[in-house]
Amino acid sequence: MIATRIVVLGLALVLSSSAFAAPRTLKEGSLICPSEESYDKQLKYIVQGVNKLVGGCGFTKKAYKVIILDLNVFSASEVQVIENDATVWTAHESLSN
Repeated sequence: MIATRIVVLGLALVLSSSAFAAPRTLKEGSLICPSEESYDKQLKYIVQGVNKLVGGCGFTKKAYKVIILDLNVFSASEVQVIENDATVWTAHESLSN
C-alpha cells in the first residue's frame, strides 16, 4: 500500500513538473492555428497537397516565447504567446527550450 502511494506521488510530481517549467520558444516558421480543430483541418490539407490556409492559420515570421498550456504529442499543443497573450495551437516539434 505504501509502495503504491509512493509510485503515484512520484508520477504526480514528474507529470506536474511541466507546470513549473520556464517559457519555451515557438520556432520561426511554425504552423499555428486559432483552435485545435482548425489545426487538425490544416494538417489534412497539407497531407493531401492542398496549398491553402484554413481560416486563422498561418506561419510564424519570427520566434516567440510561449507558455505551454496543454502539451500533446499526438495532436496540437495549446500555447500562449507571452508577447501578445494570444492562445494558439501548434505542433510540439515547433517548441524548443
